Amino acid sequence: MRGVLVLIVSVVIASCSSNTQSLTRYHEDGRSKPSIAIASMIDTTSYDCPWSLSEELSSMIVQKISQSGKIYVQSTPDFPFAENPFGSDLSWIKREFRNEEFVVFLELVEHVDEPVIKNNKTPVSLAPQEVSTNLKMAVRLRIVDLRAASPKIILQEIVRGSYFIPKTLIQTDYNQVVWGSEEYRKTPMGIAHTQLVQEITTRLSDYLLLAKSQ
Repeated sequence: MRGVLVLIVSVVIASCSSNTQSLTRYHEDGRSKPSIAIASMIDTTSYDCPWSLSEELSSMIVQKISQSGKIYVQSTPDFPFAENPFGSDLSWIKREFRNEEFVVFLELVEHVDEPVIKNNKTPVSLAPQEVSTNLKMAVRLRIVDLRAASPKIILQEIVRGSYFIPKTLIQTDYNQVVWGSEEYRKTPMGIAHTQLVQEITTRLSDYLLLAKSQ
């Protein structure tokens, strides 16, 4: 499995009013927020990209959840562990994340450009600019509740996304237009990742807030 070393994402947040609120463990009325750790995403795909897709998606998810101001994301020093976070043995999770109420694990299981076949034309016989594609993505989620004596899985599912990329004479060169640049955000992959992250963070937030209220 690629990414045997799973790292806890350190949250780097600017000191503006909305982000300051996300650093606070309590709501203004005194209620405590769900306190979570988010492990950086494991990437088990073979997608060729100049940067780490797991790092990109992990940082986007952490930032999105933090900015909501409803969930307390604990900034934790990076450290490695070798256990499988999606296995049946949960005993080690309580030990490694002893200061958290919940921990979120993520795995990128699909990230592929799939040609769109029309009129029975074989994609390999066409030039790249003549073929439209679907960027198909899938991320496995697992939320573990650590509040009781024994860890408990409260969510495990796969979130899927697909983004249609029409054929064009000008293809994006991701060696030049890289993650983090303003230009990248407007590219097909940048837009697709934003949509996928929105779906993931909505699912995670809904379950974490529901679990906290019970």
